[in-house]
Amino acid sequence: MAAGRELPADLIADVLRRLPPRSLAVSRCVCVAWRGLVDTRRLLRADLLPRSVGGIFLNYCALYSPDSPTAGPTISSDLEFVPGISEVVDHCNGILLVEETTDDYVCNPATRRWARVPPCPVPWRKDSRYRIKCLAYDPTVSPHFEVFLIPSLPHPSSHPQSDEWPPSYIDIHVKAKYTMVPKPSEAECERHGFLSLGRSEKGLYCAFNHDSHGLRIFLLNESGGRLGWELKHIVNLESFARKLHAREDYNHQHKGPWMLQDINYYKYPYGNSKRREAVEDSFEWNSDDDDVLHTEDMVEGFYKGYITFLGFHPYKEIAFLELDLTRAVAYHWNTGKFQDLGDIYPKNYAEAAGHVAQLVNAFIYTPCWMEDFPENKLEARIED
Repeated sequence: MAAGRELPADLIADVLRRLPPRSLAVSRCVCVAWRGLVDTRRLLRADLLPRSVGGIFLNYCALYSPDSPTAGPTISSDLEFVPGISEVVDHCNGILLVEETTDDYVCNPATRRWARVPPCPVPWRKDSRYRIKCLAYDPTVSPHFEVFLIPSLPHPSSHPQSDEWPPSYIDIHVKAKYTMVPKPSEAECERHGFLSLGRSEKGLYCAFNHDSHGLRIFLLNESGGRLGWELKHIVNLESFARKLHAREDYNHQHKGPWMLQDINYYKYPYGNSKRREAVEDSFEWNSDDDDVLHTEDMVEGFYKGYITFLGFHPYKEIAFLELDLTRAVAYHWNTGKFQDLGDIYPKNYAEAAGHVAQLVNAFIYTPCWMEDFPENKLEARIED
């Protein structure tokens, strides 16, 4: 590398800009000087990287495939190009981790590329099995993805009565150092609620969704060499829920960037058998101005329902929420502004799911257009 440092920066930059996007991304890891050249001269094409929200993948109970309201240009959420799929279990920087009965796959909905994940290692305890699967992928650092497997705790009945449950310590075998961060202390006093983690504008955030309409948002503070959660926002959204439910167009799909693709309705027998392909739209979602709800002019109704947290916008302080499994909104917690994302209730879902109808989980999708995601050949590492 000594000779490389003697070359003029302009010459090195001219060579680097001729590389394909993936190779250029890898070249950032060669040395600090090259990383600086790539970043300061914006050599890596931002339009290929996961830099915007393209939609939300939604897993519904009793539906065969995940549905996705998308913010055009449309990318089909139909993952039929993957050999086998039953559920999306994670998303990271434009690629999805999906599981099937016998195999797991990683796929890119934008480029329609996929790779089979190597078989899971045998759990380190006979009385445990892997419950949580997490995906890690950064196309600007490496072409490889990693899947982390976290084993479940054994059932309490397998422990002597004198043992503590749940145990104070859980053994997890890892090959690197890590730091455990306790959950926000403010959340411990609430009996009914759910914690969700996600990255947004200023780092790692935690959302605590409680008591049907309560929402607390925390930011992980890493200053002073100590990690701790700092409460950034607290709100009760009951009044907003009453106002939105009272709108005459509450159950109608609006014409705009966000449209539910209804993959199951057009794919399986209980729906319309006619196939509908994704349509390329000429507009994209403006996360500041599109479909703003003027709540000051809205009137409260009687029905309040409930609100569920879906996820964080990765680049702005926005929380995505859903109301009663029927409608999604974007909530700007610093300004109190709401944007309507439209209807998210799949067609004929009541007939398909009956009393078990519910939203299992959601993943905020950021498209990645790196074309060299190799089909069924991408190298992977599994950490347990």
